[in-house]
Amino acid sequence: MSISCVPKYAAILALSALGVGAVDTFIDAVYEHAVKLPNRTETPVPREEALLLMHKNIDVLEKAVKLAARQGAHIVVTPEDGIYGWVFTRETLYPYLEAIPEPGVNWIPCTEPQRFGYTPEQERLSCLAKDNSIYVVANIGDKKPCNASDPQCPPDGRYQYNTDVVFDSEGRLVARYHKYNLFAPEIQFDFPKDSEFVTFDTPFGKFGIFTCFDIFSRDPAVMLVEEFQLTAFSTPRPGTTRSPSSRLSPSTPRGPEPESTCLLQIPTTLACT
Repeated sequence: MSISCVPKYAAILALSALGVGAVDTFIDAVYEHAVKLPNRTETPVPREEALLLMHKNIDVLEKAVKLAARQGAHIVVTPEDGIYGWVFTRETLYPYLEAIPEPGVNWIPCTEPQRFGYTPEQERLSCLAKDNSIYVVANIGDKKPCNASDPQCPPDGRYQYNTDVVFDSEGRLVARYHKYNLFAPEIQFDFPKDSEFVTFDTPFGKFGIFTCFDIFSRDPAVMLVEEFQLTAFSTPRPGTTRSPSSRLSPSTPRGPEPESTCLLQIPTTLACT
């Protein structure tokens, strides 16, 4: 995996026009910024402190989403860990998590923020999409309770997932994906029991979604191409990588042939050493 450094003032917004989907072309935007990180701690911070940090990062994303929309983008992909960072243990991550429902519930958090409990992150992301009439792909943390009836339930009684969410141009939650292939340092998250093949429809085509390290594995990245015949993917990710198959290439389409595949991805890394 290639590593590059993002200076603390850096922000990158890249737009491109792609010829794929239900219309002749659409404009996508991918965005990266120097994430505001929490202080290292061995004990969880209060929920209010976690929210303050996340809102600071969403404030930065808001400017990028508005700029992308003004420039005619139909969809914007924001980075993995771009809302709360990555300096966590399992316990210290918990205040940053929200319960994310199944997309089939037909929910616009911007207009119904309390329908599934206290979900301020989802509310803000939904409002960004709705207020700017743009699809927003973001990465946040999901929490799911479990109990002793589940033999795989963690000792603390919950699953914690690295999660991508997609809100359509009306602010509706249309996709939720739990990252299947966790990178080794991601000890704060649980592996999903099964690989998820998540897609979402737009007026400009059908998309699949996966996250960063997933691209090195057959499930779900290559399977989405082979089983669903998709040609466009949104993938929140922090670094540049090579794909596991020549049929899934991180580039714009080579032409109109069915095997042409494009990847909406983040071009830089979260951090460096």
